[in-house]
This record gives sequence, C-alpha cells and structure tokens, in this order.
Amino acid sequence: MRLEQYLHPDRTLVLEGVSDRDDLLVRLAEAAATAGVDSVELQASLLDRESRAPTSTPEGVAFPHALLESVEDTVVVAALAPGGVRLGKADHPPSDVIFCMVGSAKAPWDHVRLLARLARIARGPGALERLRQARSGAELYEELVREDRAHG
Repeated sequence: MRLEQYLHPDRTLVLEGVSDRDDLLVRLAEAAATAGVDSVELQASLLDRESRAPTSTPEGVAFPHALLESVEDTVVVAALAPGGVRLGKADHPPSDVIFCMVGSAKAPWDHVRLLARLARIARGPGALERLRQARSGAELYEELVREDRAHG
C-alpha cells in the first residue's frame, strides 16, 4: 500500500496559529471536507478518539484517525503545525507533524495498513527532520511523496 495514492495537495497543509487540540481537529476536519467527508461528523469522531486515547507519539507526531460509515474512500490530511499542539499525553511533546486519516468503517484493515505505512514513513532515518523543513503545503506534499517512494 502506497501513501501517495491517498495524498492530495489540497489536503497537505502548514497550519499556522493552531491554538489547541480542538482547533487542530476542526482544521483537519475542514480539510477532509474538500474530499466530501462530513466535517462535523469527522470532528466529533476525532475529538472522541483523542479524548479516549491521544494519538500523539514521543517524536512529536500525531495520527488522529476515524472510521466512519459515511466514508467510501480513505482520506488523508497531512499537516505541519509549527510550534506543535498538545494532544493530551503529558509525557509527549507537542505534535507538529500530523497525519489525519478518515476511512470507511466497512474496510478497517485498509485503515490499519495505512496507519502502519504512515508510521513507517515517519520512523525513516531523517524523515521527520525533512518533513519539518517544509514551509508550505506544496513543499510538504512533495517531501511526503519522496518519503513514500523511498519506502518502496
């Protein structure tokens, strides 16, 4: 499974001035709406998921995700949040690299495989540093495509 097929320049963003977790989730849901996802439904699902178990990692990456009955095709929103956003884990740094996924509740294994792909890309040597250098959504998109291709 390749990440590239799920990436879209309109959903690859640098989010300046994100105030907190809820603001981040709203912005991610709004970006997913460009692919036909119900932003209100997604927002509620992401908030519920983060409230139960934050998706941040000790490396400053977050993987907010949801499975929705109303979604047919998986949508990925990739974002940088300069300065980071705390997603709830006190022992994790604020997340500044965010991969938001919304998938079909009818295909949960596709969702799990894509999450694993994103995690492998993020763990690649130097990958996070290269991603964090992006100054625009276009640069982030290009770097993600390069990282995806480098991982076979």
